[in-house]
Amino acid sequence: MTIDSVTLLAHFGLTPETLPKLTDGAEYIAVSLPHDVPAGILDASEHQRVMAYGNRVDAERFTASRVLLRAVLSYYLGCAPATLAYTRQAHGKPIVAAPYTDQLHFSLARRNGWCAIALCRNQPVGVDIEQVCDLPAMDDIAAIYFSAHDYKAFKQLHGVIKQQRFFERWTALEAAGKWLGLGLREDRETARNRNARVSHEYPQGGWVIALAV
Repeated sequence: MTIDSVTLLAHFGLTPETLPKLTDGAEYIAVSLPHDVPAGILDASEHQRVMAYGNRVDAERFTASRVLLRAVLSYYLGCAPATLAYTRQAHGKPIVAAPYTDQLHFSLARRNGWCAIALCRNQPVGVDIEQVCDLPAMDDIAAIYFSAHDYKAFKQLHGVIKQQRFFERWTALEAAGKWLGLGLREDRETARNRNARVSHEYPQGGWVIALAV
């Protein structure tokens, strides 16, 4: 049986009316990932990635995020979710394959059972999502990945404000890396030297989302 995008969206508590209009600029969708979504629409490579996970929870979250991505993209592109195919650009950034290449740019991020998808019709986009929390290794991570200027400012902060600033800066770097099609560990300097415009959103529960365009 062919499953359409509207039916799939309902598994995530979404309807066409609740999706962004995508009239101009980048928009995002953020949802808590459910269990028992219809995994049959995934392609062979996605099923292989599911099987590679070492535990059931991570496998279920990956499955749900990929089903959500297919539901959302297929709705905007006007095709069946199972027919979507992906390819990669030179640096490995995933994009929708022909015949829909360049019609809709996307980026996906998952963290602790939540998923964020960024969308933009006219330019590449990157997204990251994190939950603000106490992270003992914050200072060590910031020393490695933040610019000297950002790290100096970060070291002056304390408490909740310091946590918030860390995750804002971290998600900004991750989103910019996805916008470029680079990981932070691959080429931090390139990500820093390209000027992505990054904005932050703050959904419920202490989450922070960074959008890079």
